[in-house]
Amino acid sequence: MDRHMTQFNRSLLTIAISSLFISTVQAATPTTGVAAEKTQDSAIETIEVTGRRNQPNTEVSLATEKLLAIAGIDNDPLNSVYSMPGVVYAGGDNGGEPAIRGSSPDDNGFYIDDLPVDYIFHLFGDSIFNENLVRDFSLHPAAFNSQFGNATGGIFDVQLRDPRNQDIQVIADASLLKTGVMVEGGVTENQAFYFSYRRSLMHLFLEEGEEDEGYTIFKAPVSDDYQGKYQWLIGDTHKLTFTIAGASDTGGLNISAASESGRADPDVIGDLKIDTSFDSQSLSWQYFGDSGKIMQVIAGHSSSEATESYGRGQFIKVEEDKYNLRAHYQVNWFDNHTLIVGADIEDATIDYSFDAIPYYCTDHQADCQSQKGDRIQDEDELSSLTTAIYLNDKWQFGENWLLELGLRAERNDYTEQSFVHQRIALNWYATKDLTLSLKQGSHSRFPDVETVLRKVGNPKLKQPKAQHYAISAAYQIDDIWHTSLDVYYKDLGDLPRALEENDINYDLHYSNDMSGTARGIEWVIERELADDWYGWASISWSKSDRTDEKINQTTDYYLDTPLLGNLVANYKYNEKWDFGIRLTVRSGQKYTPIVALRTNPDYPDNFLPVYGKLNSKTLPTYHRLDLQANYNTQYWGYDAQWSFAILNALNSDNYSGYYYAPDGTETIDNYKIEGEEGLGIFPSIGLKMTF
Repeated sequence: MDRHMTQFNRSLLTIAISSLFISTVQAATPTTGVAAEKTQDSAIETIEVTGRRNQPNTEVSLATEKLLAIAGIDNDPLNSVYSMPGVVYAGGDNGGEPAIRGSSPDDNGFYIDDLPVDYIFHLFGDSIFNENLVRDFSLHPAAFNSQFGNATGGIFDVQLRDPRNQDIQVIADASLLKTGVMVEGGVTENQAFYFSYRRSLMHLFLEEGEEDEGYTIFKAPVSDDYQGKYQWLIGDTHKLTFTIAGASDTGGLNISAASESGRADPDVIGDLKIDTSFDSQSLSWQYFGDSGKIMQVIAGHSSSEATESYGRGQFIKVEEDKYNLRAHYQVNWFDNHTLIVGADIEDATIDYSFDAIPYYCTDHQADCQSQKGDRIQDEDELSSLTTAIYLNDKWQFGENWLLELGLRAERNDYTEQSFVHQRIALNWYATKDLTLSLKQGSHSRFPDVETVLRKVGNPKLKQPKAQHYAISAAYQIDDIWHTSLDVYYKDLGDLPRALEENDINYDLHYSNDMSGTARGIEWVIERELADDWYGWASISWSKSDRTDEKINQTTDYYLDTPLLGNLVANYKYNEKWDFGIRLTVRSGQKYTPIVALRTNPDYPDNFLPVYGKLNSKTLPTYHRLDLQANYNTQYWGYDAQWSFAILNALNSDNYSGYYYAPDGTETIDNYKIEGEEGLGIFPSIGLKMTF
């Protein structure tokens, strides 16, 4: 199924191109109002300082502003993650989620305003967030603290900003790929809101009903998303926030017998249609007390649906309802301690039905076609209750030491597993310019859903787990330059392994007989804004592998990317113009070569590829240069900004893999292999106006 989905994405893209806990664990910074008055008895001026602890966080952080300004990301802050060390696309430029430091994309955890979510990227890789609303975006690549769970890779922590209490304002923006509108303003003195809606424009560039090499688009791909907040500041110490968010993706493609996919696998011939969507609602209450006391209770609900139909009546449909309740309390205690205690409850129900030919396969399998099962139907429900309690203590001892100790105890009733995860972080401020850090943590996550379903999976499969270790040094060179060096190691265990026909208990389809490691070193140097420019450069070395413990064989992981370099720079030329550049160069990822053909046992007139040694070959070096210029102006008295970008300005041929490309003339000894190309040179223009 993954190969068919990739083909769908590649076909549509080729045609189109050719045509949350950070803010709640820190004490709020009160705003200060200054009023001066003179007493009748003297000329002494009295200064009165007033403020409120529940000050709304309405402005974008400086770090996020820098991420939004990166060239070639279409103001998408989450796409900026690919300019960070240790982060690579899992699916090439044509989409796919990020892989962090040698882990699988499925190992990551995503949080929006302190609630875990599953749907954060659209089908073609862009995130679901309006850039005008993201206040802060943090990536925790390893050994994250005890407030985060259900992840063994990295944590994406997204904080949406609070609404501004202002006159009603409308922001409209449009580019060649997307358009959107946002409205924001105050309702009463202490209540404000915003709402944003965006919709893709790719469907305008695609001709529905026109056949191209055996593929016909009958439903041009469309994605949309929305976010909204309504906030009430109650007194000076309480904050009540209602948040909604949602997104959807849809598209349809007819695959004929004359197409590459149809010749390679006749089971997919027919209409391929994909519909995915999610909607979420949450209510958050926060209290800000004396001495650093902060209390938060947040309740959320999300519903999602994904339907994929293809071939001759095959389909997969999944509907999920999820309820979350999270609470935490922070207090300064003793002389130098900050204690956070919290609890998480997640109740998820997944209703699924399918009529499909299953492929029992993982991302560490050379040939998924050889793992083909018999067509099967099922309709069932998976219920999962996860409960967790955690504590985190920050202890400042001496003048130069900060120790953070955390514990997270959690249990899942579906897997019937319980864990107590320790998290440790030690910082030594060796000098005023040099900081040394040591982190260690254990982590686990719920298994991939398809591996634990009844009939096609193993309901007794254990949860994947990981141990993270990281050492870092940060040095402030001068007022504008600083640098850091990180060394990390990950030990991964209880990973899923697809069973083969000669394996014992083959009817379980999956076992936990896979493990892995990831190790690397990352260096970053960054320049703060001075003399009208800023930027950063990074280079990293890494090594990741997986071990099949049944046969005691270790091979490179398919996302193994030994060398990765990034360069980002932005220059403000004058009040009207600013310019940006981004360059990424990295080693090619691993792939399994096709070495021959074999007759398809189900369709004797067709052939299937024969694969060589798993991940034994390396793709060509990847390099991509993005350029961007922004022009600020006004129309009819309203602020406006034009954005001009050239993506992949050098028109580099960046391959994400190679595949068997039958054209109808192939024989067992004569066949064609083609490369899966990434984004070609692509100019883009956009306009944003504020009314």
